[in-house]
Amino acid sequence: MEPMSNSKFNMWRSCIAVVHLDKLVTKEEREWVEDRIKNLPLSNDQRLILIADLENGLNFEESFKKITDKKDLAFLLNTVRVIGFLDKDFSEIEKNNFNKLESIVLKGIDLKAIESQVEEMEKQSYHEDEIYKDYNRASVFEKIHHSFMRHLNPGDYKFPDKK
Repeated sequence: MEPMSNSKFNMWRSCIAVVHLDKLVTKEEREWVEDRIKNLPLSNDQRLILIADLENGLNFEESFKKITDKKDLAFLLNTVRVIGFLDKDFSEIEKNNFNKLESIVLKGIDLKAIESQVEEMEKQSYHEDEIYKDYNRASVFEKIHHSFMRHLNPGDYKFPDKK
């Protein structure tokens, strides 16, 4: 088995660091980490490092600085939230580290441009051909229903109300 990349490995080390942020490793958190260690495609050395990290803890900021792939950072961002709720207590220190990580992950991303693209895609999805698409060409009922709906709703579907 080929060992995982350094970026991904450090992402998993950071996940373990998150478990230690509130200075309390609960049963649920330990089981979650142990399950990951058991099932991830790790080399023996990587597995031993993660086990030691679980037992001894490690510095979150130091471990996540070694993550170089944006996908790994984004995965970590989601996983921080998951881990935070494993013990039913997303503590203040976990929230603060989540916010720091979120700002790093989102750095350099033009959210306005992405919102514009998504909005344009949404408008295109309201095209009459999509709204009244016949999925069963043999269905007379579907054709009659779509014809009836076109007469009841002559264009409102194109630009749905934003509330």
